[in-house]
Amino acid sequence: MELSALLIDDEQPILDNLKEFIDWESLGIKVAGAARTGNEALELSTHVQPDLILCDIRMPVMDGLTFIEQYRIRGGKAEILLLTGYQEFEYARLALQQGVREYICKPIDYFELESTIGALAGRIRNEKQQEQQGTVRELYMSKWIRQKWLQEVLLGESHSPNPCEDVKSTAGGSRYTLILLVAQDYFLNSLLWSEEERKHWHELVGAVIDDHLAASTPAGEVIKTRDGEWCIVIEHDSSLSDSASRVPDPDLLEELERRFTDASGMAAELYASGKKVFDYMLAEEYRDAQRALMMSEHSGTRIANIDEQESGEELEWMSRVWSDRLTLAVRQKNKNEVTSVLKQIYSLMCTDKGSNNGKAIKYFHYIVVLMLRDMHEMKLLKTEAEERIWNVMLQTLTLREYYELSLTLAEACASELPRRTAGELVATARDYIAARLDKDLGIEEMADQLGICSSYFCQLFKSHFGVTFVEYVTRERMESAKAMLTGTDRSIASIGAAVGYRERRYFSKVFHKYYGMKPSEFREMAAKRN
Repeated sequence: MELSALLIDDEQPILDNLKEFIDWESLGIKVAGAARTGNEALELSTHVQPDLILCDIRMPVMDGLTFIEQYRIRGGKAEILLLTGYQEFEYARLALQQGVREYICKPIDYFELESTIGALAGRIRNEKQQEQQGTVRELYMSKWIRQKWLQEVLLGESHSPNPCEDVKSTAGGSRYTLILLVAQDYFLNSLLWSEEERKHWHELVGAVIDDHLAASTPAGEVIKTRDGEWCIVIEHDSSLSDSASRVPDPDLLEELERRFTDASGMAAELYASGKKVFDYMLAEEYRDAQRALMMSEHSGTRIANIDEQESGEELEWMSRVWSDRLTLAVRQKNKNEVTSVLKQIYSLMCTDKGSNNGKAIKYFHYIVVLMLRDMHEMKLLKTEAEERIWNVMLQTLTLREYYELSLTLAEACASELPRRTAGELVATARDYIAARLDKDLGIEEMADQLGICSSYFCQLFKSHFGVTFVEYVTRERMESAKAMLTGTDRSIASIGAAVGYRERRYFSKVFHKYYGMKPSEFREMAAKRN
């Protein structure tokens, strides 16, 4: 379905750039007209009947806001995207009153503008096809925001309230039940998988969990917390009493376990305490579920007895303080701190005369699994070494053997061989980038080239160069392009390809964003100076 657009701006160069830099054809939009004043635009709009209007705010005779008001009075229904140098809330408020959903601030970022136009075009098409479709995008975004918020809350990265919850209608806040689902022996089974295989497996399994829970009441949100692990978070109506229904339903969990195993090829372990907690307690509930699952003597589905939970005694060495300290030390690659924590835990176990040896062994198993998961994600272990450790853990180990195994892992926190300094790593990255400006460059590729994890590479790169990897690569490409524009007679398309941009239009947009002018204009200006 082809749409029509009307462009309104009193500056002719901006109108020209809008026509040239935006790939209207690929967006399925025809530019039906252009106007430089509000009066001219009103006349034109009655003839072309646009689906989308790009309108400047500040124009002579009739400004953009007045035009929009008059256009709406005449019954105009087009989506309107404002182009403005103003960022004050008052302008946005007045525009919203006239049904404007989007605005772009000047100087125009044509990448952002094209993306916004594409989104608006999709929205217009949906509304044309189905009158009620207007709420779909809002519902989708609300779901995405909610899932992102839940993930951050579970991982302890956010303490903000639910952004999708109406505070006025939920006195005291909603409460939630958490179910932890873990693929048994995931890390051992997935050691030799490629990244593409891991991604496909998680997408497949996540869809199975989603489909199963969609028909449940109340429905749960499925949050992937780490590889091979999901949290199902069920929100409860605050108006219902705690005894209104039993959550989680054992039959629901058993069927979920069966479907998960069929789809994943791995056994499922599920744990649910049955507690209804506020959102700020979810991170604690999640970590309690992790520990309970790893220390359980049974496999499969476990629904905890709340009375037993509350009366259970926690030994000193089982305190969450130890596991939190250990996780932080591993992620910081602090070998001395890792070793110190492990020694203190082991010492407490050995000196605690009332300690249950079976429980202590299970807890150290939990400690080693925690270390392995974090070290796997940080790429601190070679695949062969990781496989050997998982195979060792399949055997029946004593407490002392688990302790020695954990100390062996601690050594890996400081054994990234061959070890190179930060300066050597960034120098290698700089040379690699300089030699491949005409190629596609990505963070994952660079991290693999240096033998470090992506997150560490990003942190190291920015701390050294003061900009992100993408910003640095763009700067180098633009500097190289600028040199070729002034020092050679190569075509603009050829220069763009030489610095990694296969498509001339895309190269021109990046160059314009960086220098505020087209490559052709820069070349002309440089020629005049010379």
